[in-house]
Amino acid sequence: MLQIILFIFNLITAKNISSHQSWSTLFQNNQRIHATPHITNIIRNGPDNLKENQIKDLEKLNIYVDSENFLVERPDGLNEVYTTDHFKFHYTLDGSYNSVENIDYVISMGNIFENVWNFYIDSLGYLPPAEDQMIGGSNLYDIYLLNLPSGYFGITYTSTAPTDDPACASFIKMRNSYSSSLFSDHTEIENIQVTAVHEFFHAIQFSYNCFEKLWFMEATAVWAEDELYNDINDHYRYMPAWFSNPEKPLNYTSGIHMYGTFIFFQYIDEHLGGPETIRECWERSHENFSYVNDRSYLSIDEALNKQNSSLEDAYSRMRVANRIMSSNINAGIYSYEEADEYPIEKPKIEKYITYNIGDYENYANSELYLLSSHYIELESESPVKITLKNDAGPNSDLSLFSVVKYDNKQRWSVRTNDEINIDPLIGVEYISLIVSATDNNQNNWDYSLSIKDGEREDFSLIIPYPNPGNPKNPINIELQVVEPQNLSIKIFNILGRQVWSTEKTIKEPGIFTIRWAGENQNKKEISSGIYFIIAQGQYSSFTNKVTFLK
Repeated sequence: MLQIILFIFNLITAKNISSHQSWSTLFQNNQRIHATPHITNIIRNGPDNLKENQIKDLEKLNIYVDSENFLVERPDGLNEVYTTDHFKFHYTLDGSYNSVENIDYVISMGNIFENVWNFYIDSLGYLPPAEDQMIGGSNLYDIYLLNLPSGYFGITYTSTAPTDDPACASFIKMRNSYSSSLFSDHTEIENIQVTAVHEFFHAIQFSYNCFEKLWFMEATAVWAEDELYNDINDHYRYMPAWFSNPEKPLNYTSGIHMYGTFIFFQYIDEHLGGPETIRECWERSHENFSYVNDRSYLSIDEALNKQNSSLEDAYSRMRVANRIMSSNINAGIYSYEEADEYPIEKPKIEKYITYNIGDYENYANSELYLLSSHYIELESESPVKITLKNDAGPNSDLSLFSVVKYDNKQRWSVRTNDEINIDPLIGVEYISLIVSATDNNQNNWDYSLSIKDGEREDFSLIIPYPNPGNPKNPINIELQVVEPQNLSIKIFNILGRQVWSTEKTIKEPGIFTIRWAGENQNKKEISSGIYFIIAQGQYSSFTNKVTFLK
């Protein structure tokens, strides 16, 4: 007997993308797709939002209408069963269109899913998927192998949505073959691997919060693909589209943008606590679940707070890293381990500005959205001063970063303030300005950048690395010095107390490195935490934040 499951999502969740958009993606798309978010979106929104022919199409995916809700039927006609320690695979060898080629295919899939289980549950510490009350005939997690529509990687269906508990049981449909031309970028085994780790994460996500926002679900599922199967790199294909649209908010759902948002969680993984922080995001999602309110940002922010960071901080740092786009150690906290392999070099540039001495430039923009960014490329042969003005509220709603890359060197300087002075006479390859909206009091801002003559700088503070540092890996404080002078380097703790200082006499221009091993002035090891480096020269002063961990 077919098991029928009632969904009650439709009246209690927000609609980021329309049911029509999801239907179009599912049935009018000739590319490879992850079907789960679109099926979930349709079920959440309910049948009232679809036309009769569209509802009829959904029956091909075992989704039916019952009154004001959708019902999902589990596949039938799969007369064979293969079990592993944690999974029950339903399949057939009867030669029909749902048939797998041979039992070896099923065994291989079983081995892969057990590897995925060990990755999430045993290694990363996630809770197992919610139990489905033996709907599939056992307490094992059910996976159905059958002929899915062309281009579908797989589908994870939620099977219940109790109003007093955010956890939902689920089951997965996998393809009975991944050998078609649409999947020719990878071997069949690789396609199964990347699909298994992606879809099973949805099963885990549904057990934490089956009402969570689709962008959060997909971004972290794509992140997990690379975390377990690092060499497949199927997620690279989402990057060009995502980096072409930095003006879109972090939670933008339409198209493939939400898949490319994995880069945000990749940054968190590499610099703000590792995979444990991603798990903490989902644990917070469970605690913060709501049928109607979007609390995805809140959950991420709370998880990052445990790393002495925040959603705003992580977002801003990620946007800088996206411009630097380097795996070089000199990029410090703005690096990616695989940046040199990524299929992009930088985000889309919103505006190119050429400045000449004595000029006054004013650039205005009226479309800056929450947790989105504009990249402005600035070319100047003379010192410039850039001032940010929020024309639609307080300046604290917005942030301005500058990224300066030095000529023919893998070294960068990053600064942030409402007013930034840059001296290109030091010798720079490029100057990038990044304007972001990071306050959640509104959704859209007008802003302006004024650019005028700036001041000469006799030195510049380059990104310290490694960051975080530790006793075995001292922090390198690098200085690009233009004129001979005496430099003072002081380090303060988060309370504003000085813990260390040194002075250096520079007799000729060049790049100089000062190493700090996390000691105070008495050569005693300091405590773990956030510290501020202040470099003071004859005319200029710079500050940079670092973290030291014992």
